[in-house]
Amino acid sequence: MRNIKIYIRFLLIISIVAVIAQAQENVKTNTTPEIPFEHPVPEDDLEKYPLKTPDTSSPGATLKSFLDNVNQSYRLLMAAHEMSINSRGLSTPDTAKMLAHHAEKYFERGTHCLDLSEITPSIRKGWSYEVTLALKEILDRIELPSLDSIPDAAAIERDEAEKKNSKLYQWKIPNTNILIAKIEEGPRQGEYLFSAETVRRLEEYYHKARHLPYKKNAVTSEGFLKFYIRSPGLLLPPKWSQWLPDWAYNIYYSQTVWQWIAIPLLVAIASIMIFVLLRIFRPWSIKLSLLKRKRRQLFFIILAYIIAVILYYILDVYVNLTSHVLIVLSTITDVISWFLMSWGILIAGTVIAESIVASPRIDPEGIQASYVRALFGVVGFLAAAGVFIFGLSRVGVTLLPLLTGVGIGGLAFALAARPTLENIIGSFMIFADTPYRVGQRVKVMGHDGTVESIGLRSTRIRLLSGHVTSIPNEKMASLDVENIGRRKFIKREFSVTVTYDTPPAKVKLATDILREILSMPEKLPDEHNQKSSNKNEQSEVPHPNEAINKPDFPPRVSFNELNADSLNILVIYWYHPADYWAYLEHAQWINLQIMERFNEAAIEFAFPTQTLYVAGDEKHPLPMREKR
Repeated sequence: MRNIKIYIRFLLIISIVAVIAQAQENVKTNTTPEIPFEHPVPEDDLEKYPLKTPDTSSPGATLKSFLDNVNQSYRLLMAAHEMSINSRGLSTPDTAKMLAHHAEKYFERGTHCLDLSEITPSIRKGWSYEVTLALKEILDRIELPSLDSIPDAAAIERDEAEKKNSKLYQWKIPNTNILIAKIEEGPRQGEYLFSAETVRRLEEYYHKARHLPYKKNAVTSEGFLKFYIRSPGLLLPPKWSQWLPDWAYNIYYSQTVWQWIAIPLLVAIASIMIFVLLRIFRPWSIKLSLLKRKRRQLFFIILAYIIAVILYYILDVYVNLTSHVLIVLSTITDVISWFLMSWGILIAGTVIAESIVASPRIDPEGIQASYVRALFGVVGFLAAAGVFIFGLSRVGVTLLPLLTGVGIGGLAFALAARPTLENIIGSFMIFADTPYRVGQRVKVMGHDGTVESIGLRSTRIRLLSGHVTSIPNEKMASLDVENIGRRKFIKREFSVTVTYDTPPAKVKLATDILREILSMPEKLPDEHNQKSSNKNEQSEVPHPNEAINKPDFPPRVSFNELNADSLNILVIYWYHPADYWAYLEHAQWINLQIMERFNEAAIEFAFPTQTLYVAGDEKHPLPMREKR
């Protein structure tokens, strides 16, 4: 078995070597070809002044700058391409790369002569290359007037000096709609450029003029646009492109066959990678905490964003998409990229908030945690919305119609979003005023329970019955909220009733007994003087009535009412602290003490009674009224 594996590996190596050898034979073996152009390396100040821009001071200067720079770029690029084809190996020679670099610099100078302000920033570079070549193809086919007849800078100065309201602010190539106009505002104010309207319609103009032959006895860049469309790479195609079959270079709907094959293949690979990442991260995130889930989501978003950016870069630079296919795919990938970026910012806000809440100094269910989550939630949402809106502007969605639409539909939107906005404002009012906190027991709208969370929209309360209710923050901020969790004590007020036949002395005795039960004894009974079992620290067990005997809140006992069926003794005391279960234990102890002491003193408790007097009773005669 092992020998079979070694044999298979040997065959694979032999096959790879054979393929490489065959590819090398298909390449011409001349390593130092003659460049078919005179002086291919520029002799001007390109290296000395790399930031120098072409002369666009007049229509004549702009036209001359455009033609000279694109022609020079073509000469250098063709020289670099031929050198790359005739060289050995799989890599492009350094000399060819240097020529291609100079060609790109000259080409960018040519694009500088066009007003590209209306082209979407995300596709500006690729689209500018295509429209520049389309314009060059047109100018190589039509008759141009002599440069002497085109207005130059001197003619413009004379016209301005004479203060004439002439047509020198724009110049149109004869017999065409190609216009060179002066820029009136913006960073390029005062320059003469091929107008934005001309740039927008260059593709249309090219399709009308492409049947015309190239001009003879003139410097042209014949086949430059076709070379650009068919070749991978921005300008200089990589060496592997020469090994494609001839049929792969056939053009259909502005793209070659190999480009139409590459587009779905690359999109499918990117989609599979994102699907695999989703399958990897999604099942695990369900079993983890919120913080770990959000971290995994953020990591997935970052990887998906990187895949989308790489896909767009490959399609734009290496596949070299052109025309409307470039616009559609670049717009889709850009929207996806900006959406992933804004989504990542939103998730990042949650990750930061949960990381802060995870600190041991912060209660994850406390009010500070709610503050942190709300703050980073709002900041993350605003930042994500800002990034996404900026991204839409980069892909060509202008903000002016969007803002105008918001202004027109602002009232309807405000009415629809009013409850949500009121709840958000209510949440900030709760955060600022803090009428309650997470973990406190409250009573509101007939609900009695413990606050579990305070969100941006609502407050969740765990009722004493175990159910959870959510109350909008707008109502929580406007209603009366009884915060039981903030009480410092529990007030108990009850009545002890005795029968009407109780003598006044015993009524007074009853009040004294109640005061004694509620008071602190001067000397604790033996059962309350027991020592702690801890040998190192011994302390007396506190008397139960310490909780109700405070300097500002002494117990109150008073014979206050003569009820219809009893004599009423009012008892009031305040239990400290507000521990409800301890309060119930103490109330039980007080009740038992009252029952025991009253039984010992033979004081009878009253209960609701009614006394009936019967007519004819000698002890209780009833006066009878005579009938008239």
